Amino acid sequence: MQKFLILCGILSFIALYALTQSTDSNSPYAPYFWTIAGFTGALAVAMLLVTLRYIWHIVRDKRNHVFGSQIARRLSGMFAIVAALPALFLLGVAAQFIAHSINSWFGNDTKEALERSLKLSQTALDNAAGNSVQAAQRIRANLATALVQNKAPNEAFQTQLAREFSHLAIWQLNGHKLIAERNPQKLPAPDFDPAILKSLQQQQIIRSIENVNGTLYASGWIMLPKYVSQQYIFFFRQPIPESVAKDAELIESARAKYAELVFAQKGLQTFFLATLLIAALLAILLSLAAALYFAHRFVEPILALADGARSVAHNDFSRRIPVNSQDELGKLAGMFNYMTQQLANAQYANERHRKEQEAARHYLERVLSSLSAGVITLGYSGSLKTYNASAENMLDINLAQLIGEPSSAWQDLSPQHHAAANLINALIASEHSPDPVELSYTAQDSSRILLGKAIRLPAENGKGLVLVFDNITELVRAQKEAAWGEVAKRLAHEIRNPLTPIQLSAERLAWKLQDKLDTKDAQILTKSTDTIIKQVAALKEMVEAFRNYARAPRLKLTETNLNALVSEVLVLYESSPCQFIADFSPKPAWIKADTTAMRQVLHNLFKNAAEAAESDPQPETHIQILVHETTISLTVTNNGKSFTPQMLQNAFEPYVTDKPAGTGLGLPVVKKIIEEHGGHISIANQIPSGANISITLPKITTTEAENS
Repeated sequence: MQKFLILCGILSFIALYALTQSTDSNSPYAPYFWTIAGFTGALAVAMLLVTLRYIWHIVRDKRNHVFGSQIARRLSGMFAIVAALPALFLLGVAAQFIAHSINSWFGNDTKEALERSLKLSQTALDNAAGNSVQAAQRIRANLATALVQNKAPNEAFQTQLAREFSHLAIWQLNGHKLIAERNPQKLPAPDFDPAILKSLQQQQIIRSIENVNGTLYASGWIMLPKYVSQQYIFFFRQPIPESVAKDAELIESARAKYAELVFAQKGLQTFFLATLLIAALLAILLSLAAALYFAHRFVEPILALADGARSVAHNDFSRRIPVNSQDELGKLAGMFNYMTQQLANAQYANERHRKEQEAARHYLERVLSSLSAGVITLGYSGSLKTYNASAENMLDINLAQLIGEPSSAWQDLSPQHHAAANLINALIASEHSPDPVELSYTAQDSSRILLGKAIRLPAENGKGLVLVFDNITELVRAQKEAAWGEVAKRLAHEIRNPLTPIQLSAERLAWKLQDKLDTKDAQILTKSTDTIIKQVAALKEMVEAFRNYARAPRLKLTETNLNALVSEVLVLYESSPCQFIADFSPKPAWIKADTTAMRQVLHNLFKNAAEAAESDPQPETHIQILVHETTISLTVTNNGKSFTPQMLQNAFEPYVTDKPAGTGLGLPVVKKIIEEHGGHISIANQIPSGANISITLPKITTTEAENS
């Protein structure tokens, strides 16, 4: 801002000098008066904006109760008065001086002197015109003589006297026919004004002063006597003597300028006063801006100290006050900087200690987050303090919203929170048990088996607890599957052996006794043997299911297009009462699969879906295959019957079924095959009715499939 004010001051000085020079009409700056005035006005507007900016800052600081605004306002006001009063005083004096000076230009003495000079000029011109008329009268006499003697009129124009005239001519009055003319300077012909001709007939001579091409001439018309019934008129034009003409022109020019000045007297006063006002306004605004700037500079150290104190109050110790002087304010700024440096050092040490503690805490959190086991810490009164991601995933609730709340406050939030609170209470009760406790927990998507233990925290004065628990659902499930597999293997072996002899014995009885019994007994025999054979077939089917479940998988993986495989299996269900609707991916769905095992999976899924859809008047099963970036998904959706809540929780456990004639081994076998293929299977219910089974399998690239 300081450089801007200096620049404006220099430009203002130059503009004011040029403005005063341009008011003189003889100055080379005169044609650029309005340009200079506009530039000066622009400078004034710039200074006005700067002044208003400073005033706005003062008013804003006063309204916001900024420290130092009171003294800034007072100093600005005093400096502004000191700067503006002398300029206003000089403006008033100069305005009065200009008004009196301009009025003195138009006094009676000046006007009377100009009028007398004008009369003298007119007298001199009249005398010169009279002399020209006298000389023209002698030429007229010569013309009259030449006409009477039938001589050419041009002879009268060849005398020494005629050569003193610049233009001589004779015309017939009727028709304005030129008879003779002497016009060596090729001056323009006179104007035959009817009023002049009428006046000429009455006065015989008419004279005038005219300006032709910048030269004053004494010109006139003289009537000649009639000759041969013709009336002639004589025109003459003689230059006014140069001394008389120049004096007359100067006097006339002075009179015209004086008349213009008299006419523009008020405008001239306004012009000079406006020029003075612009100059004074520019000077006042420049002074005000400079005064406000210096007042602001004077208060700046105080405001800087106030801002620094405010920063310290907000724990910001990095603020430093610039020391621009060696006076008391400069020393105070140095003391403030020393104080903030000491505070900053103390804050740095405290922050370093806090970061070390934060790093240790983050390290502990990373260790806890990397654990597969869930960890929860409880504070005084059993309120939740910390937890890791594994604990939140196992409990399947948002623990962040429960920080600081005891488990007793969770129970009314939702059924899931109620189950989590019961689990927490059960773990707390296991504190004094030497062994971990095994607990069942029902999450939103499945039931889980958790193994956990509670440990007392000595750092919390013995009132805090750490709860550690792990999800052993898969381990228990694997143990169950292994046990059920062994059971299924033994059952299949024990049941399979007598089935064939039973079936053969029944068939032999029917063959031996059919012809030896009467009709009624033969029908009873046939019905009984058929029942035995059908039940044996059902038992064989169950034994085969046992064998499939217990059999160790021996998959022969080949690159297979899942779209084509599903299409082949769907051919077998074309006559089914359930309508199958397939939505295949436009891209080939290449997977590595054992086609025999995968057909078994598809048959099981399609058969179960068709049977579940039979409860709907229009049974439908939708099959959708989607190709993703790294996986391929197969979704089988049917309307009609949905899964029971028990099936949703335990569908993939052996011997769990909601069908009266089911073995409960279909979905466990399907799950085992899918997992052996590196995939995943899940079930869900449709809204409002129906079921959904989703399978996700790894995708192989097109290049791999083509190479195979």
